Formats: sequence, structure tokens, C-alpha cells
Amino acid sequence: MIDTVRLAYDTKVIPEEFKFTKQKNGVFKGVLNPTKEMKASGKYYPRVTFVKRPLGYGRVQQQILVEFSIPKLLKGNNFSEVCDTDFDAIVQALKQALFEMGLKFQFTVCIENYKVVKVDYSKNVVFEDGTTVSQIIRLLNSADTRKSLDVSSGDFRNGGQIFHLHTSYRDIVFYDKISDLKRSKISEKRCVEKDNFIQTSLFDLFEKKRQLAVLRFEVRLNGVKEIKNNLTKIGQNTDDLTFKRMFSSEISRSILLNWWNEVFAKIPKAPLDNETVENTFLGLLNNPDAKPQRVLATLGMTYLQKSQNYDARFAKEVFDNRFKDGSWARSNKQLIEPKAPKNLNHLLQIERSIKEMKPINIDDYKQDF
Repeated sequence: MIDTVRLAYDTKVIPEEFKFTKQKNGVFKGVLNPTKEMKASGKYYPRVTFVKRPLGYGRVQQQILVEFSIPKLLKGNNFSEVCDTDFDAIVQALKQALFEMGLKFQFTVCIENYKVVKVDYSKNVVFEDGTTVSQIIRLLNSADTRKSLDVSSGDFRNGGQIFHLHTSYRDIVFYDKISDLKRSKISEKRCVEKDNFIQTSLFDLFEKKRQLAVLRFEVRLNGVKEIKNNLTKIGQNTDDLTFKRMFSSEISRSILLNWWNEVFAKIPKAPLDNETVENTFLGLLNNPDAKPQRVLATLGMTYLQKSQNYDARFAKEVFDNRFKDGSWARSNKQLIEPKAPKNLNHLLQIERSIKEMKPINIDDYKQDF
């Protein structure tokens, strides 16, 4: 669904509430920030800006820009997702937040008709089988996307927790939602997500639910031109960019699926579930009986047995001689079976999640917590 959105409202009035600074080329900019008391409350507030810019021939444009994370505003976090039926509640929540920030009420009357000038479409994909987001992002990084997606730069960083395809007008980002939240405890400058402070109460949940992993997939469209280009790609008209029209699970699904298909098509499928050392290692980690020593012991034994000229009797003899009689047999009892690789299934799970567009609710994962 939509996460972050920037709405533009044309006005002929210069608001008194904003603190103004003069920018380059005759552009004036004013910001309206929440007070210290508002920030201390832990409640989420939007970023509000007033911009006055010359258009030439004596004309000027004056706009109020309101940027905010929709689920953070409505639900206090963006692990939980919104749906189409939440729209009226979101509009009311935004009106209330702007009112509390001191913006005069007449500017908030027709929020549903504000123009969307920037939008981030997103989907959280939850894995509960011990799969890590690093595993998924490693697979995504094998996609040859540089030319096909018109990418000016790509990042595969933070130990494989972020995969970022970047242009000046569009960003495609996959990242580890839980790890990003944890990094915010150190510094928000190191995070993909901003304003994580309002959802730090989820730390304890994720520390307890170690098997839980959340992959975040975002398509960020930076500007009206790019928004229209994407609407054209999915067969939607480009005339109506109002908040009410753009707040649509169908549009969200189609744009996310379009870019997912672009990435997925470039991933080599044949080797995904081959019997490699890495896949065996991951399969051992997914065994419910896995313990650190058992995993490493099994991995070593597996590839010892596959080595050229492996002789089981010889291996037993030298092993028992180095330690003591029966060590080989006792050690073999500790070995575990690797689970079959599920790399392709994990990628297909992402696709299913996008197609279904079923909202994730963090409360569903708080059971027995």
C-alpha cells in the first residue's frame, strides 16, 4: 500500500505559522515543525513546508507541502499496513495532527483533493520459518538489473540487509525492517527508515520472536513526472493525482508488481536451489534441532563424505585414534539433516504477498508475547 506521501496544496495566502528562510533563485521556503512537547509525546507528526517560487513573467506559485508516513500517523508504526477502507480515518488523523501543529484549519478542509507529488508504495513480507532477510537480498543481488532498470547506482550493503536501486527520480529498495529498527537505536542517520523513534516499543517483540523476519519492499516515485510514467506503465490514467484517487490498493499492487517482475526476471533461476555449500548451510540452520556445533559438524561431515577418495573406515580410524575409541560414532549421532533449499519459494512468496496485498498487522504477531 502507500507508506510515505507528499501532498501539495496551492494557496494564495502566505501563512503566518511558518518560519521562513530565503533560498536560491528567489525561492522562499518556510517550515512548520512540531514543538518539543509534541516530539516528547511520542506521537507522530507530518513534515509541513510552505514554498513560494517564481514561474516567470511575474507569476509565482505558492504551495503548502505535507509529507508523512500514513501508517505511522494512523497506527503508530509502519510494520502494520493500511487498506482502502482506512482512508477517511487517515484524513481525520492528518487534520487533527495539522491542527495540533498550529496550521489554520481552512488549509485542511479538502485534504482528499490535495495533489500527490511524491509517493512511496510499499509491502512488508513476513517470513516465519527462520529465513533471514539477508538470504533474500543476496538472491536479489544476483539479478542483472543495472541496464534494464535504468539504474544510476546500486547498493548491496550493511551485511546484505539493504538492496537499493537508485535513480534521481525513482528508488527501488529492499531491506531488513527489523535490523533497520535496531540500527535506529544507534543513529537514525544509519537507517533506511526515518522517524523510527515512534516504534521502538517493538524491540522486545522482535527480540523474542527470533524466527520472525520482515522484508520491506518499497518503490519510491520522486516527482509528478515519475508518478505519471508509472501510472502509464500499469494502464492507469494520469490526469487525476489527488490523494483520494492515488490511495488505492490496486494502484499500489500494480506498481509494486511491475517493478518486482522487472527484478525477478533478471534473477538466474536454475542455480537457486542447487546443492551448494551455502544452500546446505542454510538448510541446516532451518532444521529445528540446529545448534551451533551440530550445524558446523554436519556441514564438515557432509563435504568430507563428498570429497574425492573419501574412505569412511580410514576416517573413523584416524578420528578415534586422535581422540578415543567410539568418538566417531558418538559424533555421528549429533549430525542433523539439512532442510531442502527454498530459495525459489521465498522469492515466490514475495510475489504472492504483493498480489494478495493483504495488510500486515503487527498485533497478529504479539500473541503469546
